[in-house]
This record gives sequence, C-alpha cells and structure tokens, in this order.
Amino acid sequence: MLEQLTPILASKKALVGLGIVLFWVLAASIGPFLVPHDPLHQNPDAINSGPSAKHWLGTDDVGRDLLARIIYGARRTLILAPLSVLIALMIGATLGLVGGYFGGTVDELVMRLLDAFMAIPTVLLYLIIISSLGASALNVVLAVAIGGVPGIARLVRGLTLDIRTREYVSAAKLRGEGALYIMFLEILPNARGPIMVDAMLRVGYAVFAIGTLGYLGLGLPPPLPDWGNMVQRAHAFIFSNAWGVLWPALAISSFVVGLNLFVDGWQQINRRYRG
Repeated sequence: MLEQLTPILASKKALVGLGIVLFWVLAASIGPFLVPHDPLHQNPDAINSGPSAKHWLGTDDVGRDLLARIIYGARRTLILAPLSVLIALMIGATLGLVGGYFGGTVDELVMRLLDAFMAIPTVLLYLIIISSLGASALNVVLAVAIGGVPGIARLVRGLTLDIRTREYVSAAKLRGEGALYIMFLEILPNARGPIMVDAMLRVGYAVFAIGTLGYLGLGLPPPLPDWGNMVQRAHAFIFSNAWGVLWPALAISSFVVGLNLFVDGWQQINRRYRG
C-alpha cells in the first residue's frame, strides 16, 4: 500500500490534484448533511442575492441557496460520471481486446464500426442520443458512455496488439487456454496501467460532458440541481448576479483540473521511478 502511495506523495502536482478531487468527493458524500438549506427551497425575499452570512455563496433567480445546489449537484455528477466511464470501459475494452487479439476480418469490422462513431462529432452524438431517448440521468450516462467507447477501444486494441506477442501469452496458448481466458486473464491485467490512467482522465471529460449537456438543456432533468443547468439558468442574470454562473462553472473546472493534475503528476513520478 505504501509503495502505491509513494509516487503520489513525491509529486506536489499529484497531491494538489488529489486534494481537489477529494474535496469534491467529500462535499458530495457528507456535504448534504452539513448544509442547512434545502436545494429546492425557493425564497422570494432573497432572489439573486450575493454571498451573505445566511447564504454563503448567494442565491439564484428564484431564491434557492447556491451552496446547497452545488453540493447536491456534485453528488449527482460524481456518481454519473464514473458510472458512464465504467460502462464505456467495459464495452470499449471488450471491443479492443477482440479486435486486437483475433486481428484480420474481426479487427477490420471492429475498427470500421468505431470509425463510424468517431466520424460523428462527440457533442452531436450526445444530442442525437438524448434527443431520441429523452433527457434523463440514465440517458445522459448512456450518451456519455457511447461517446467514450471508440477511444477506449482503440487504446486497448493497441495494447493488445503488443501484448499478444509476449511469451506468457504464447505459453497460455500452448497450455490449451481459450481465447476468453487469454484476453481477460493474460492480456487485460497486463494492460491495466495505461487503461487506468485513461479511465481517470475520462472521468474528468465525463464531468465536463455532463455539464455541457446540462447547459444545452439536455442534461439531468430539473428541479434537482445540475452544475451545467445551473450555469445555463444563471447566465441570463450574469450582469446582475454573476455568482450564479461563477460557482457552478468553478465547480466543473476545478474538478476537471484537479483530476488532470493528479493523473499528470502520477504519470510523471512513475516515469521517474521506472527510469
């Protein structure tokens, strides 16, 4: 355990990033029990007010507490973003393993299918899926997951093409092991490093994607808070109450930056240790 933590402790960049990520994880986990305000309660006497002793981050256009809404929004976002990446990882890793291991016609079919999805701009793909299925938490997860599959599949395919030539894979074939055993118990575990790094980065991209969909009105349905929807709703009042835009936008950007700092610092120190 200590050996796994050493690279993180040796990198200030990784520590800063980890601190930001843990802040939001804790906010999503215990924040709702500490915030005194209901994120759905409307107070007509405190519409578009700035930070105060009662409302630390201010209120929105119908008098709802921004701190409560950001914390509850963190809970939803930090559940749905990793879930979408997990689904994309399962589908993409399977496609990449199958294409890279079998090669030939199978690989060609898999790659052409992925190329078809990659030819569609990611945001447009999200819009097509959610417009067809309707806006809901499940459909947002599905859209973000489908958008992430091609990139993961290509990464895993490239790793599989390299690992399948290793001696331990040849030994498994000589033992008579089946293709599924070799792909998931020989190749995949030995490719887990780059896959884990990519998956962590994709969680940040998923948070950004969920925020983008919320801003476009295709994200998580109201009235429950969503960072992207909060920005979209507040931008109409940006000149009278910039706080409504600032706080949710800062929440999205800080989490994504924190996650990227953590992964970048982790990679740098790991390269240094291996060198």
